[in-house]
Amino acid sequence: METTQRKIVIVEDEGLIAADLKGRLERAGYQVPAVASTAVEALAAIKEKSPDLVLMDIRLKGDVDGIQVAERVRRDLDVPVVYLTAYEDRKTLERASKTQAYGYIKKPIASASLQGSIEMALAKHRQDRYLREQRDWFSASFAAVADAVLVTDPAGRISYVNPAAEQLIGCKVDDALGRPSSELLRLQRLDGGPIDDLVPVCVLQGAPIGLPADTWLIDTSDRRRAIEGSLAPRWQEGRANGVVFTFKDVTLRRFEDEQSRQDGRHSALARLADGVAGQLDLELGVVAEESTRLLNSLPADSTLRMAAETIESAALDAYSVTCRLRAFGQEREIRPAVVRVGEILGELQQTWTGALPGLSVNVESNLRPVHADIRELTRILDMVLQHAHRWMETAGAIRMAAAAAEIDGLQEWVRVQMSYPTAGETAATMERVFDPSWDGNWEGLPFAYGLAKRMGGLLRAHVGPDQTATFELYLPSVEVAAAGAHIDPLERPVILLIERNVEVRRILHRHFEEHGYSVLEAANCGEALLLADAYEHPIRLIIANPAPEDEHREELTALMTDIKPGACVRIIEGYRQDDSDVDGSEQSWRYLTKWELLEWANEASGATVWLAASN
Repeated sequence: METTQRKIVIVEDEGLIAADLKGRLERAGYQVPAVASTAVEALAAIKEKSPDLVLMDIRLKGDVDGIQVAERVRRDLDVPVVYLTAYEDRKTLERASKTQAYGYIKKPIASASLQGSIEMALAKHRQDRYLREQRDWFSASFAAVADAVLVTDPAGRISYVNPAAEQLIGCKVDDALGRPSSELLRLQRLDGGPIDDLVPVCVLQGAPIGLPADTWLIDTSDRRRAIEGSLAPRWQEGRANGVVFTFKDVTLRRFEDEQSRQDGRHSALARLADGVAGQLDLELGVVAEESTRLLNSLPADSTLRMAAETIESAALDAYSVTCRLRAFGQEREIRPAVVRVGEILGELQQTWTGALPGLSVNVESNLRPVHADIRELTRILDMVLQHAHRWMETAGAIRMAAAAAEIDGLQEWVRVQMSYPTAGETAATMERVFDPSWDGNWEGLPFAYGLAKRMGGLLRAHVGPDQTATFELYLPSVEVAAAGAHIDPLERPVILLIERNVEVRRILHRHFEEHGYSVLEAANCGEALLLADAYEHPIRLIIANPAPEDEHREELTALMTDIKPGACVRIIEGYRQDDSDVDGSEQSWRYLTKWELLEWANEASGATVWLAASN
């Protein structure tokens, strides 16, 4: 055994024991460059001599004992320590174990156990240093990688995770190291079924493999994320020495893809419904009119009256269907305002208590207000409740909850969730639950989907492996709505438009954007004040046409300039300009044009403060 190069420092306050130890070690081939009896002497000797190992007596002279010295040595000098002790009380051993010592030698010391303990400590320290060097290499290589990286050793135990992987698996690196990868990488299929451990598959194949499609990761908090990635063998000296996992969170992307597909299908069906209704309206109207005329011309005892009545009834029924189709295909006017979801859920619970006694509502504290039409939002939730009431199991209960959205990228949105045990619904039927059909299903959930979309929200549904149906409505918070105006790299000036008429807002929004402005919209003064407060960028001009009964109308200028100093406020009434003579002899007015409003905006963009009011 090669020991001539090993240097060992002895820290022992009993002179005779220290001299005996020094002689034994030197006879065994070790070097003993220093012997210390106090903490100060020990630290000085270890720093100066840089030994391969320290034999540390726990009890030392002075106020500082060997355990405290060992902690300093481990933290600052990376030298392994083996304790010498005649004490075995539990409290002392617990303190010593926290210093990550490499062994204990009990006094009186046997020569065989002395050398064996030293060599085991040296070997263990070499292995630990190798693992630290590997982790340092991994850290330097993968810490800045955007994707999550997790590395295992040949036995499948985790030897490295980068910061992105820490976040996704929900476990800090110190808690993850040494644990089986299958314990922290809990992978599931879309239907909730587990995915077998892929490490042996990757090692046996000897080549990279991709994660199965629709792979979901369950983190330590039981949060479910969609991930994509691959595994690759980690080669060392021609052999697979572990596996490298690389993966990323694609929950938001899959969510957006799902919504994009649903939006495309819903929009196509809406256009089809509008087109069919338009084609049939005239023909069915003619049939109904002519059948009525025929009935009026027939004698009361004519045998043709029954046939004519049947034609008239069928035409009127068909005409009613086309009217409903047209209503589905046409966009409804949405009047967004600041809405507190908890209040709406509370009102729905009171309304449905009789029909659904098991209905429960849970609202997250300090939930953000949302930007929505309160009447249409209530209507959407009521339609979903009606559907749930129809399809839920007899003994089941409906749970409603409102909380901040958990999907990364949508944290500032609000999610309203409704779930219930379903009887008869499947993943396939849920895929088409928002599609209109000829059984009359166009006024319920398909209509609700269109309303949610018009409010800037997202509505989706799915059935879990436990036959629980879940509807999720995502709504933009007031902060999200405020940030909705696009600001390009040139920092386009921003206009806040306060207008209750949706069509007027649409016309002016497009006009201002075409001429280099970004536009925020509000339906009333209260909503505008919240948007202005949440919006981080300057607002150059506020054009306001508030309703006469708007409670903030009179004080709007003062409130706005307090929130956005330097903002230019223009309050108008019905887009009319007073053109009366200066002396008041002739009273007249005219409507303003969008080009005159653009002139205001251009003037305001170059002004410091400009306040004007026209009533």
